[in-house]
Amino acid sequence: MDVIDTVRNTLSVYADNDVRALLVSDHEAICDLAQRLVDATTAAGRHAIIERLRPLLTAHARAEEETVYAALTKVEASPAPRVAGYEGGIEHHLVDVALAGLAARIDAPADLWTAHARVLHDLVDRHICDEENKTFEEVGERFSIEEREALAADFERRRQTLLAQSVAA
Repeated sequence: MDVIDTVRNTLSVYADNDVRALLVSDHEAICDLAQRLVDATTAAGRHAIIERLRPLLTAHARAEEETVYAALTKVEASPAPRVAGYEGGIEHHLVDVALAGLAARIDAPADLWTAHARVLHDLVDRHICDEENKTFEEVGERFSIEEREALAADFERRRQTLLAQSVAA
């Protein structure tokens, strides 16, 4: 990783065509929606937020797993990027389970809803924090600018396909 990449990584400022910039953009929207779930008080409001969050979260997670995480798990020089890739996939699975459980409890009493929504939010927040620190550093160290641009193109293409499929379903 060159000096510019080190500074960008430290400040979390990435070129628009770097895969990390695309991921950060999604992360911001996902975090906002997860917080809205915690604050939701009506069944209709809860349902509306889940209907916005689920497709975005699912498309983001699957596209990231198929592009970024898959690339990290193929790095042979060190175990750190492989662990980061596998860890991210496991965390995505846990978020999927928590979201499905929450979606099944739209009419839950307020206290139960809030507890479940907070757990989902905390899982999402922890995953994003780890990813934007450890995993992004691995991506910056292991992949060239051109490779990160290719990952961005692959991620965005896959994400858009998955979002289109969720609208059609």
